Amino acid sequence: MNEIIDVKFNVLWNAPVCVTTGDRFASFVHGPEDAIHYLCVEWPSERGASHARAKEKCFAAVSHQVTVEAAREAFVRACQDSHLIPNDAMSQ
Repeated sequence: MNEIIDVKFNVLWNAPVCVTTGDRFASFVHGPEDAIHYLCVEWPSERGASHARAKEKCFAAVSHQVTVEAAREAFVRACQDSHLIPNDAMSQ
């Protein structure tokens, strides 16, 4: 009875975000954990203020400090600012 069970709960968005860059195939980002990976490892352009804000919101969403949709909005804004998705993508 003294065992610690490591349980990982994936936090997902209501709708994935489709990110495309120039000649690369589309990437689907399904939640804040995917977004953190994309922001930290796969981000193809300059990292500005909206990138930093998106990373902060996604980390906060994973630890249940903000809503997952707030993290999604910040991620979408960062993608829009870097021209990785169209400006009307927030409604998707």
